Amino acid sequence: MSLSRDEIGSNVDIYEKVFIAWGGNQPLAKSVGHELSKDSGFAPVVGGGKQVDLYVGTQIFSQINTCTRAIILIQDTTNTKEASSGLNLNDNLMFEWGYLMGRLPPNKIHVFLIDLSAKDLPSDLAGSWASEVSSAGKSDEVLSKEIADSFINDALRVVETDGMAIMHKWETVKSYLETYDVSPKCSDIELTQYLLHNVETCYYYMEEEQLEKLIGNIHPISSILEFAIHFVEGNIRLFKETDDLMKPIAFDSFVELKALFERKLDISFQDEELNLWFEYFLVRRQALLHRMVAFSEDFEEEESAAFLHRSFDLLDRADASLSTIVAKFPERAAYACMYFGYINRDRSYISAYFGDKEKAAEFNRQAVKAMETFYLDYKRVYPYDTYLIRQFAQEYYLSLAEQLEYCEDAAEQMMIKRSIKAFLQKADQETSRQHVVLRELHDKFNNVGK
Repeated sequence: MSLSRDEIGSNVDIYEKVFIAWGGNQPLAKSVGHELSKDSGFAPVVGGGKQVDLYVGTQIFSQINTCTRAIILIQDTTNTKEASSGLNLNDNLMFEWGYLMGRLPPNKIHVFLIDLSAKDLPSDLAGSWASEVSSAGKSDEVLSKEIADSFINDALRVVETDGMAIMHKWETVKSYLETYDVSPKCSDIELTQYLLHNVETCYYYMEEEQLEKLIGNIHPISSILEFAIHFVEGNIRLFKETDDLMKPIAFDSFVELKALFERKLDISFQDEELNLWFEYFLVRRQALLHRMVAFSEDFEEEESAAFLHRSFDLLDRADASLSTIVAKFPERAAYACMYFGYINRDRSYISAYFGDKEKAAEFNRQAVKAMETFYLDYKRVYPYDTYLIRQFAQEYYLSLAEQLEYCEDAAEQMMIKRSIKAFLQKADQETSRQHVVLRELHDKFNNVGK
């Protein structure tokens, strides 16, 4: 899905910088940059300009390294033909083009052939994707608007984001955060997606403090990424102040985090799927907040029950958000199962607290099924990611162990117990091997110098 510039409106902030490379046609490049400055969501960086470095290459490198997308304007302004290449291309332009190809993925380099054909390109660039544009009878202003509109239409095509794949590339995501201020590797919207879909992953790796430090050191250029950072910071605070959801949260912290998680950011005009994921994560955190404050010693039983009922209602809303995502983006069904598992586990806990064993058992059954589906699918897609596979297996077997409380069939109980026992034995063996090495390290270190 892509949107016209009129549909985008003037409320769009900057979420990506675009380098504009040109050769012999700087006025057109500046005009294209001017068009992009009109509430497009892109910040243009026209190559060259006033030289600030002793070596012009250094200046170009610095400009390109701040951008995550590029426009290349190819125009034979001399109208002379060279037998070797078929056209006369500016040497600096070719230098910039080569550097861009080494830094950016192909779908982020937008080449415009002005009064030229793709077959005119040198053989080593013949595979480049390019748009052919005619300048006949057009002023620079008209031509630049045509180029800018074409670029925006292509650049704003929503790239499908696979949350499961993002979880798998956790180390890469951290590197994106580390280099964001100096040499960004993706747009703010993409980095927002990487943060949201790794909000659970950092806990599996026990690296929430590292993530908090990384996001605290960057300076986002967009309100979208800034919003995501505040959300992640709030989530880390929620888990810190509850000892990873093991104790109630203080009421004053509850009030502050509630205000944070109730904030709204409508980016459906730009990325409908990301907007829906934001809705899910925010409502899900509100549900967690209400559950974690419910057991505070400051409240009477009736007040605690009110918080838990509110938590349950919010879980219903979170479930509805997930269901909408799956309905509109069915390829996300397996990934969404992890979150359906979390939701139904909490529903089961709350139902059990209120003494509704039948509902608790049903929600537990749904949680087990969802966790199993996600765990097996992740294992199938990323069979060598043994660390995360083990974490997801633990989530699944935990839900399975909780099912024993509601299982009345002896044969089924036996199967569940055997499954859990087999998993624990394997996990203990792996842990034992690790402990052997650790013991040897302790022995070696303790005996040094003796």
